[in-house]
Amino acid sequence: ADIVLGVEMQSTGEAACFGDSFYDALSKGLESVGYNLPKTGSALVTIGGVENREKLLQTSALLKKLDFKILATETTAEFFKEKIGDVQIVHKISEPERKPNITDLLYEKKINFIINIPSTATIEKYVGMLYDEYQIRRKALELGIPVLTTTELAESFVKTLAWLRDNETTKKPLAPYKDSI
Repeated sequence: ADIVLGVEMQSTGEAACFGDSFYDALSKGLESVGYNLPKTGSALVTIGGVENREKLLQTSALLKKLDFKILATETTAEFFKEKIGDVQIVHKISEPERKPNITDLLYEKKINFIINIPSTATIEKYVGMLYDEYQIRRKALELGIPVLTTTELAESFVKTLAWLRDNETTKKPLAPYKDSI
């Protein structure tokens, strides 16, 4: 065991941040690995499976409350329109002739972050969908656009954006945190 306090897997991009609250620490951690934490803008939401959509219903409603424009692929948009109101439909990368298209919006920097929860289905008809989701994540990462791929991280990310509306991150030296361990 190393006697020096540090991050075990920092070579893979892992970051450790301290804060006075979970959202304080998470905001620092996300920023330290290059995530932009926007105050306004657009979020692309594409969620596989009704169960995952249900899990992120409150998170999506909070996004709207924070005045983020929600862009979603057709099935996700239909689900959320019925539950939370206005959601703009955008078309998949594999449908470049249909507009507005995710590829165009990514390159035009009209998407601030992405909630992309892949479907867990492995049925053959979903192979194209899985490839499309992969392409969304790949292009976004190449362009430096944050991608959230779990329901837990998506919920925490959006709650952190809400927390940042009323709070500032703390700036303290490491020593007080070490002393409290």
